[in-house]
Amino acid sequence: MARYPRVLCPVCNDEVAGVPTRRTGMVSIHDHKREPRALVLCPGSMTHVPKTDALAWQDQLPEDLPDAMAAVEAPTLF
Repeated sequence: MARYPRVLCPVCNDEVAGVPTRRTGMVSIHDHKREPRALVLCPGSMTHVPKTDALAWQDQLPEDLPDAMAAVEAPTLF
């Protein structure tokens, strides 16, 4: 079984497992519950946080494109 790096939850400050993401130096907080046997997840669950030993990390790119890029048509074969 894989061992994930431990990080602090930004909401409750518990030490929880961080699952690697595509972003360099960042991890996603794995399913983290407030109470061990509860079905309710902590609000900090599934958020992206920097790894504790990361020297640098990659910022997330914005989802929306600038207006200049939105006006460009998609490339075609001919």
